[in-house]
Amino acid sequence: MRSYLPYVFGAALGLLAAFILSAIFGVGGTAQLLLFGLLPAIGGATCERIVSRN
Repeated sequence: MRSYLPYVFGAALGLLAAFILSAIFGVGGTAQLLLFGLLPAIGGATCERIVSRN
């Protein structure tokens, strides 16, 4: 069974990016929900894909 650690790490980085962008730009409402929903998923998938290539 494959390890989920790269996905979890990427999701954590995506969540951190969402917090930073939300704080800097003052995003709220629906845009904030999309930011916190999409960035962790995209970050996790991207990190997992990068690790699986190597």
